[in-house]
Amino acid sequence: MRKILLSLAAIGLCGVVATAQTFKDPATYAPTASGEQLTNLYLNSAVLNGGKPVYPGGVEGDARGMAVVGGKMYVCNRTPAGVSHLVELDGTTGALLRTIELPEEMWKDGEAKLGFIANDVQADNAGHLFVANMATDMRGEGAAHTLRINYVDVSQNPVTYRTVFNATLPTTFEKSMRVDTYDIYGDILNGKGIIMLPISGNEPGAGNTVIKYKVSNGVADVANPQTIVLAEFNPKKATAAGAAPRINIVDDELFYHDGFSTMPMLYDMNGSVVDGFQNNVPLTPVATGQNGVTEFELNGSYYLIVASTNTNNDPPQAFDLFRFKDDGRSFADMQLLYRFPEAGLGAVPNAVRTALPRVEVVEGADGQKKARINLYAYRNGYGIYEFTNSSVTSVKLQTAEGLNFTVNGRTVTLNTQAKEINLFALDGQKVATSADGRTVKAPAKGVYILSIQAADGSKKATKMVID
Repeated sequence: MRKILLSLAAIGLCGVVATAQTFKDPATYAPTASGEQLTNLYLNSAVLNGGKPVYPGGVEGDARGMAVVGGKMYVCNRTPAGVSHLVELDGTTGALLRTIELPEEMWKDGEAKLGFIANDVQADNAGHLFVANMATDMRGEGAAHTLRINYVDVSQNPVTYRTVFNATLPTTFEKSMRVDTYDIYGDILNGKGIIMLPISGNEPGAGNTVIKYKVSNGVADVANPQTIVLAEFNPKKATAAGAAPRINIVDDELFYHDGFSTMPMLYDMNGSVVDGFQNNVPLTPVATGQNGVTEFELNGSYYLIVASTNTNNDPPQAFDLFRFKDDGRSFADMQLLYRFPEAGLGAVPNAVRTALPRVEVVEGADGQKKARINLYAYRNGYGIYEFTNSSVTSVKLQTAEGLNFTVNGRTVTLNTQAKEINLFALDGQKVATSADGRTVKAPAKGVYILSIQAADGSKKATKMVID
């Protein structure tokens, strides 16, 4: 089973004070031809905050990573005084629930303190929370080179923790081995899983490298790391990922990698390229520079979300949502559904490159599931969008008289632009006319004549059923 990354989103600020307000995306998002619908629940962004930075829950600090467990969003945070927290936000309202202080001893090696504590947070497939520091160079020995990943039980007060990963790397690596982020897959605490570390850097030997570890019952096999060298990047001229790359592990065999200098790419565990935007150039994200990607399944359909625009693009710090054609999940025939937020999250500098989409799949209406798409971009805000595709299963592709069209409920959508589209009742009375040359909506269920004047002036008609 693939890992469904979760995350939520919620609260904004009127400046940098710890007073949280909840705003909403003023844009509306039209249903897609195939029946998907994107609706904003709340949005707290620098755009809506007058261009000023936004801190999750109004809690100031350096918050670089986030995860979701049990319908709550957790953003890891460290203060200038060196105190580490998890900021806990409600998963449906975005309200600040708790600022959870993490034990100081989590980040010590004897009396020595680890560097850049509480830098990233992840949840495994079993719903356990893990927090890690950042290591600016894992080569060597001692606290200055140690990367540590701790399981934290936030149901306990005070928080209890267990270290599942504590490692350095040998000095035989020629380049500095900086680790800003990580990802996990499986049941890290009580079963089997993997931990993967994307190495930051602008040169081969570092920025084209991922380190993988196996984990069993809460113990990482740090003595036997697997070094994965990524075969190539998009764009092809890139030789390394650059700053703060992100990984999204899909399953035991595949993972996405996204870097400051590179587009999201799908790889196998040997580092070979499986797929990517090089196979669908028109849908390539607007820019590199922001790191975040995830895929998810909803009611039998497959989707991909990527951080598409940077803080200096228009709109600044926005995301793209794609639908794969089928469970083959090929980039070549996927479709762009939405770019959102329509106005972006903001243009506040995002030096840590964090622009995360996380997806929580929950119960929806009529036995269907729905997705909560949660966004977080460093200093630029966060929000949650509800995404449904409950009507997608009723979408029918029809071919008649040389016409290709889909029927979704009472809406007929052509696969190409037409000069004119009309629906007639069987008695010859016109009952509906298209306003956009692509879609027409029947007034009720029944049998109709679909009449189309194509772009070249030719006319075609066919009988059809709206049921």
